[in-house]
Amino acid sequence: MIKTILSYLIIITFISCIDKNTSTKENISSNKIEIIKMHKLEKLFITGDFNGDKKLDTLFQHNFSELNKKEIDRAPDPYQNDWEDVVDWFFKQESYVYLSTNKNNADKLYLTTAQGLYCLINIGDNNSDGKDEIALVTDLCDFSRINSCSIYTICENKWTKLKQFGIHEGSFDYKEGQRPIKYLEIKDYLEKHNGKWLYKDNDQIDYDTPEEVGKMKELKIDKCN
Repeated sequence: MIKTILSYLIIITFISCIDKNTSTKENISSNKIEIIKMHKLEKLFITGDFNGDKKLDTLFQHNFSELNKKEIDRAPDPYQNDWEDVVDWFFKQESYVYLSTNKNNADKLYLTTAQGLYCLINIGDNNSDGKDEIALVTDLCDFSRINSCSIYTICENKWTKLKQFGIHEGSFDYKEGQRPIKYLEIKDYLEKHNGKWLYKDNDQIDYDTPEEVGKMKELKIDKCN
């Protein structure tokens, strides 16, 4: 009995000494406590005229926990934990990513469960409607490197998806110590050449002729319906 009490006291003391960069996970099968290393989430932002009022807006990324009803600032580090544990943590938090501007009562763009965004890019006014469009790729909590880029704009005060095409997450790989501050394009899939945005659809379905398959083509965005 005394040994049991001492064991619990040791565990409690150990947990209380863990710093804010770690969390704990009980492994019942092996009767031990695993340490989950935490890190500060990177949250992207961009500026532009997204609502067409000729004034500069700032669009911010948020990670929100529906479980705790608050913003998530720290989460398991995917480079220091098993990816399965990272995915499990985000889903248990009932988390999702959303975007909001600095304008009062402006519409929010709600995305899916993800640990963040690979990129958030202002691609300018490609459909000549007086508003800047955005391109984004979510860093999904899944086990595939196949992903998609979505193009959004504000239509009648609501964020609306105008286009989507496939990409491969390998475009966001970087060498150690060479991580960019932010991605201004998606290598091989969304690039700006001579003032025009070009794209390639990794799903190979957004092409008009067989000759276009696998090649970059000019990005054309429809206006709001």
